[in-house]
Amino acid sequence: MMNDIVIRPAEPADQSVVYELICDLEDTKLDFESFKSIYNKNIRSTEVVYLVAEYNKAVVGFLSIHVQRILHHTKPTCELQELNVFNDYRSLGIGTALMQEAERIAKELGLEEIELTTKVFRKRAQEFYNRLGYINSHLKFVKKID
Repeated sequence: MMNDIVIRPAEPADQSVVYELICDLEDTKLDFESFKSIYNKNIRSTEVVYLVAEYNKAVVGFLSIHVQRILHHTKPTCELQELNVFNDYRSLGIGTALMQEAERIAKELGLEEIELTTKVFRKRAQEFYNRLGYINSHLKFVKKID
């Protein structure tokens, strides 16, 4: 199964399928022009890593990590911002392969840790992260700014 999975850096040409993956993740239709602007800026940034997963040569998964330099950490860290695999391709090891590559990159960059959050209702995602050795150590609070 893993032989059919290829993890690689996202490219500008992946923009449309990444848009679909992010809309699927957020269960909404995002403004494509805003998405495109952010995608094109971040894909060129040395502080952002975008990875895609191909299964049988089709992009079916996406992961993003953002490097952060936070005062209360002794080394740079990163936050996993988005991870999604299309529903038909879940439980094939694709999410695990994306996470393994993210961890390899974090280690290569000398980062202290990978932080991530997931919505409270995403029980399957929480179980996935627990299986990979991630520990629920924080609460996240959010307030929309109008």
